[in-house]
Amino acid sequence: MKLVVSGALVLALVGSLGYFSDQGATGNAPGPEPEEAGPAATSEFILTGIGVNEDCRVRHSPGEGSAQLDLDRSCARILPRLVDARIWEERPDGTVVFVSAAGEALVEFYPGDGAAYESLRPRTPLLSLYREN
Repeated sequence: MKLVVSGALVLALVGSLGYFSDQGATGNAPGPEPEEAGPAATSEFILTGIGVNEDCRVRHSPGEGSAQLDLDRSCARILPRLVDARIWEERPDGTVVFVSAAGEALVEFYPGDGAAYESLRPRTPLLSLYREN
């Protein structure tokens, strides 16, 4: 009988420790309201081109799938067709595509070696994206 009671006490103690440790990790203070959370986080990159004496900033909202793409105006000096880029599309194979509003793939990047991404298409100029933040 003592063994059953002591086993039940051990289980109760272990269960309560788990409960209290969860409370401490999450905290009891309420989080900020959605309006107070501030602007959505963005991922920033520096876009450079081999043989091009120019770079520019590229921004998008992080997440899987498609997101709105924000390019500096100077990106058009690196590759003129970037003027039409509107969407950052992440594909399941790890590639990233800059897509126009009409749905045309303008630039395709793959995970790079030393850079976050390197261009696959077009072949020239070779473009690289370096993570800014």
